[in-house]
Amino acid sequence: MADVKDEGNVEAGLNLGRMAAAAMTFGGLLFAVVATIWGLARFWELNQLEAPTVADFVAAAVLLLGAWVVFLLLWGGAELLRKLEDVLETLRDSAGTTPGAASVARSQPGDSAAEAQARALEQLVELAREQCDIALLSEHERTLRARVESSTLARQLEHDVPLLLREHNWQEAQERVQRARARFPSVSTWETLAEQVEQARAKFEAHDLETATREVNDLSALSAWDRAADVVRDLRRRHPRSEKVSELVRRVEAGLNKAVAEERARLMSQAQEATDQRDWGEALRRVETLLEKYPKSPEALELRQQLPTLRSNAEIQHRQQMENEIRDLIKEQRFVEALRTARELIGRYPDSPQAAVLRGQLPRLEQKAGENW
Repeated sequence: MADVKDEGNVEAGLNLGRMAAAAMTFGGLLFAVVATIWGLARFWELNQLEAPTVADFVAAAVLLLGAWVVFLLLWGGAELLRKLEDVLETLRDSAGTTPGAASVARSQPGDSAAEAQARALEQLVELAREQCDIALLSEHERTLRARVESSTLARQLEHDVPLLLREHNWQEAQERVQRARARFPSVSTWETLAEQVEQARAKFEAHDLETATREVNDLSALSAWDRAADVVRDLRRRHPRSEKVSELVRRVEAGLNKAVAEERARLMSQAQEATDQRDWGEALRRVETLLEKYPKSPEALELRQQLPTLRSNAEIQHRQQMENEIRDLIKEQRFVEALRTARELIGRYPDSPQAAVLRGQLPRLEQKAGENW
């Protein structure tokens, strides 16, 4: 029964929207027709004068044009409202096969995507209806409506803000007060509520700052500056305008920059030491680590130019090491291991001089490996 009732409410809302659209179209057309008749009568009246002025004709034309502009705006709004009503009704009908699907305005955790879209569209339709209603009101009626809505919103926030602050959700409270102030800027209640939120935020800031400072001190003692940066980043998100938070952020950034500079210098030193010792493989590993961790550093720009030479030297050195290893294994008559290493070298470096030599030696080495096996 509840679903039937909800469906009836939705359909009633849709009918109300179409009635509002029809009223807008009819009212705008009637206004335009009356203005046109008046304009024609005014032009005839001016034409009967002995010396009509251009300003009189221009004024009449402007008023007539303004009337038709108002009609077009109302007609466009009515068409938009009709299309929104049609889309909402289509979505309601497509979702109507499931129990309770007609109550599209209710939000449940397990709702489908179609129902979520229907709710969003219904909210849009309601907003369009509200705008249409406001457009049909007089200036005095609009003032009264705004006064009632601002008073209702103020009472709601006076109830909700303290609850949010008791739950330590000062960010939500702050956002709601800011939205209310943007909607009704002349209401003095927002100042009182904003002051309450700021006092609560200051208390949270002191507690959060103390906790974050303790974590940063512990992490900096371990040189874990990346994790310390995550701590202050979250702190600044919660307190973006706090000078004390900004001071802690600057401290962590300075520590992180120093640690990064020291790490880059260490990797460069290790790469240089390996190069001096002609350990090309180790030098390449250090350089690739630096390029991966700090791709935009000044050192990276310089090392990228040396990377092809390093890779070539490291490959040559690795082939020579494998060649020496094969030779030693053959001397020790460990032919199976020698054969496996030879095939690995040929597979990894097929165009190398070592591979060309080993291909000619593979048959005899395979024979020796078979005998040894």
